[in-house]
Amino acid sequence: MEYQLTADEIKRITALDAEQRYTYFIQAVADLEKIWILTDEEGFVLVSAEDERCIPVWPHAELAEQWIEGEWEHCTAQAVDVDTWLDKWTSGLNGDELAIAVLPDADGPGVVVMPEELAETLINEMQED
Repeated sequence: MEYQLTADEIKRITALDAEQRYTYFIQAVADLEKIWILTDEEGFVLVSAEDERCIPVWPHAELAEQWIEGEWEHCTAQAVDVDTWLDKWTSGLNGDELAIAVLPDADGPGVVVMPEELAETLINEMQED
């Protein structure tokens, strides 16, 4: 059974600032072991932030699905198992010179990190649990 966010939880998370959302993302992914991305028929969605091409990521399907509108209305939220992310995505994103926009909101991309930094932070958090 997937963990479902309540409307109150969504409001609480989206009210956090970028640093607080990053911390929440790390804890939620360590607990739930999934990273959510948006995909379309061409692959995963990219955004531009801080002069970087970034893949936006979320800790819950409901948060990712809030972005499925406008130019992204043809997208689908897709879960990536955290082990697969660490084993394959980190090196793949690094090879493609892509950064990661963690839990973006309407005001901006959230915290932008490089793939190794996110992987290291996630591994450290999962070892503490």
